Amino acid sequence: MSSSSETGVIGEFIDEIDPIPFVVGALVTLAFVLVAGFRTDWMSTQLGTAFNVFGQGLAWMYLGSMSALLIVGVYLMLSKYGRIKLGDGEPEYSYFSYVAMFFSAGLSAGIVFFGPVEALTHYSSVPPLFSSGIEANTQAAMVPALAYSIFHYGVHAWGGYLAIGIPVGYYVYNYGMPMRTSTALAPLIGEENLDGIVGKTVDTLAVVATLGGIATGLGFIAQQLLAGVTYRTGIQFGNVETIIAVVGITVIFTISLVAGVDRGIRRLSDFNIAMMVVLLIVALVLGPTLNVLNTGVAALGTYVQNIGQMSLFTGSGTEGGATWTSFWTVFYWSWWIAWAPFVGLFLARISKGRTIREVLFTALITMTSVSFIWFTVVGGTSMWLQNAGAVDILGAVGEYGDGVAGYVLFESFVLGDLWGTIFLILVITFFATSADSSTLAVAFLTTGGKEDPSSLNRVFWGVLQGVIASILIVLGGASALRTSVIITGAPFAIVCLLAFGLFLVRLGQDHDAMVFESGFSWFSKPDQSVTPDESTVPTDDD
Repeated sequence: MSSSSETGVIGEFIDEIDPIPFVVGALVTLAFVLVAGFRTDWMSTQLGTAFNVFGQGLAWMYLGSMSALLIVGVYLMLSKYGRIKLGDGEPEYSYFSYVAMFFSAGLSAGIVFFGPVEALTHYSSVPPLFSSGIEANTQAAMVPALAYSIFHYGVHAWGGYLAIGIPVGYYVYNYGMPMRTSTALAPLIGEENLDGIVGKTVDTLAVVATLGGIATGLGFIAQQLLAGVTYRTGIQFGNVETIIAVVGITVIFTISLVAGVDRGIRRLSDFNIAMMVVLLIVALVLGPTLNVLNTGVAALGTYVQNIGQMSLFTGSGTEGGATWTSFWTVFYWSWWIAWAPFVGLFLARISKGRTIREVLFTALITMTSVSFIWFTVVGGTSMWLQNAGAVDILGAVGEYGDGVAGYVLFESFVLGDLWGTIFLILVITFFATSADSSTLAVAFLTTGGKEDPSSLNRVFWGVLQGVIASILIVLGGASALRTSVIITGAPFAIVCLLAFGLFLVRLGQDHDAMVFESGFSWFSKPDQSVTPDESTVPTDDD
């Protein structure tokens, strides 16, 4: 590469940086890396303490916030506001590609890791809410075990993402505001103040939360990848080897990352869905089909019947309940909230031309259906094979960790080596798409909302995320990953609630009030330099 070209690349990188979010985010990341490197034992102890303080002390906030966000989302989907379009013109992507990218960004890191093992874990240790009268490791334990897996990846999972994604998409495509997290609070702080202290603070917190959230996702998938290699080849990974391997994997996803959304993320997302369908068919056809389907339908009924109680179960007053809730539900809710800045921005980026109802339907109905099918088939098959003694998945998990469950499951079928290899490929490509979408969002946040950040910016954050993920694995594995996201997600629970509440107010001001009167004036309406296209505004005749 010529000197002038290098200068151009570096110059573009420097010119596009939004100094405060970029510098603070980078410094926080580097500080964590240095402290973890020089005071490893101390950092491990602090993470353990923080898990108890945040996980149990803030359970009420996480559970209450996600329930409130879900209620607002359902209301928007069913109300007349659902007909409002995010911008003009037709959608940029086909619905299949849209769903694939939606799924890969929002759920992939967790669903691939926990799909084969979460229900199995609850089967071997029944959740406190359902433990009365149900013995672990029995067929009776399967239905509540699977119901909780569906619950953790069901409608609640999308509350935080939608609370950022829909308002940002509306303000960006209908009012010409910048693509950044602070834009979600524009009705409160004013569009002209997005570059002020509050706006910069929100964007900086978004960078920190995103780095913690995606490091957790990458950490779990990296663990799954390394566990698969160890299980299949016997190669062991020490601390140094783990760091080298995880950071090295980031090189793989930067190839797709630099290619951009159309050529990289979209194609990998389509591929992911295709591979998941293949593995679903394999598990359903070669596994105990009828038993799995019956368990899945029963679990869905249990989920629907008990969704209110499951949503607000803090574990208080139940022996072991608070610890269990922190380890599972609070962890998941904080993970989804920590991912809200990057997944929300990514969803806004790919949702131009779609209605609010389409976005909400895709999240709450389509994605929940996909999660239900995946956990029913993969998780249900794991439980039934374990119960029948056909394969000892729990034994392998005890030896290699949770990440090995998928390999043991798929290699137990006819042509097992083939299905195990496909599962390994799926783990790698899901790692790539999760990292792609998150790094693109961090680049949005650190460039003041630039929709096409430079390749160097994306690679910079991609490598840092790989470093954080590898260090968290070394510090404490799954426990450190859970703690990291519980801490970083806390501030954004408040941001998400504010964003969705303010959005209802703004819609009432722009398109006739349904929740608040048109004269509602708790927050002043910011100056609007761009008027929404008339075709995007529903009328009373619609």
